Amino acid sequence: MSQSMIRLLSTLLSTFCTVILSACLGGNSSDNPSTARGVQAAETRPNVFTRDTFVPLPAAQNNPVLTQVREQILGPGAMDPDVVQFWWVGVSSFVVSMKGHLFLLDAWEIVGMHANYVPIGREELAALQPEAIFIGHGHFDHAADAGYIAARSNAVLVAGSTVCDTARERASEEGLPANFPCLNLGDATQPGPGSTQSLGIWEDLPPVHVIQHTHSAAEPGDLLAGGAPLVYIPDVLTFPTYLNTNMGEALRFLQTLPDDGGAGQPAGGTWAYQFSVDEFSFFWHDSTGIMKPDNPTSQAIDRAIRNMPECTDVQLNAIVGFGMVTSAYRDALAYVAAARPKVALPTHHDAWAPAVGGGADAYKQSWLDAVATLPNPPQVDYLQDPEDYLKVRRYSINDPRWAGGC
Repeated sequence: MSQSMIRLLSTLLSTFCTVILSACLGGNSSDNPSTARGVQAAETRPNVFTRDTFVPLPAAQNNPVLTQVREQILGPGAMDPDVVQFWWVGVSSFVVSMKGHLFLLDAWEIVGMHANYVPIGREELAALQPEAIFIGHGHFDHAADAGYIAARSNAVLVAGSTVCDTARERASEEGLPANFPCLNLGDATQPGPGSTQSLGIWEDLPPVHVIQHTHSAAEPGDLLAGGAPLVYIPDVLTFPTYLNTNMGEALRFLQTLPDDGGAGQPAGGTWAYQFSVDEFSFFWHDSTGIMKPDNPTSQAIDRAIRNMPECTDVQLNAIVGFGMVTSAYRDALAYVAAARPKVALPTHHDAWAPAVGGGADAYKQSWLDAVATLPNPPQVDYLQDPEDYLKVRRYSINDPRWAGGC
């Protein structure tokens, strides 16, 4: 291995260690819900909208040329309107096809330490021409490619305020148009954790229900109260097997590490989304915040999840976060218990970064055991990396199993 590559790997590993230490020691918890709830300030940035000024996107269009492109990348029947389809593309990112529409949940191609670990990159994601990109929060592993993809597709970026600014800066730095539309959800304090919004994104689909929650965080006090860290054996073979020797990609990755607050609570807020069509609904969140029984913020988030307008049929749920350092799966389990899904697909557990992303095998049995302790555990469709990347999950929107209440 060349000296330059050794230096690059050392820099990457050092940066990851710094990020983890800052997350664990930074005290990112919130004991009280924000009192700064209210109406968003009027938007003055060009082509940036609030929930009150956004005009819904048109009904699904029949575009044979675009459908052909999408099927070449995603497979036959990718735009079948009778099924909702998910393609996992790393960490908590998904491509979603629903009732003739195609959109993204988060937007980051796994780069830095990896090369070609996921069989799709940001170029192909942009070629899909997504209509919208929904961002759970603005950290690099969720939003670093949002600007590139939005600039190439003119997709609406639905995210916290700072995410829009960062995405436009990234697009401009790459010589791409930086005037793509953004729908500003708010920031870390406005409207506040536990608050909800109803967004009319498409003319022909029900509103998207958005919950503001909090990012995962480690609380040292949990250890004194009987909490315990989750012990696991991380995947280490993935990284030399898929070693990235592209200096340009590695440098691009390093530049995104401080995005939206680094390892702390994102300045642009943390958002969970419920989508529905006909008899089917799904709930997606790319982090799990602190969920303590005696914490008012935790209680507000729990109520918001339990009171979503539709029963959750499928939950795409982040199970790995900084909270595992002091309370194992407590927070991730609380989100599943509150959402009460029929099917749950764990995310954010793949080997996307040394030590931080342990790889799916590292958590599989412990997560399945933890879910089994819930009063009414869901069916778990345990996503494995890398074999489940871009492997479609299809759900008929009128399947009888979605009927019958929560």
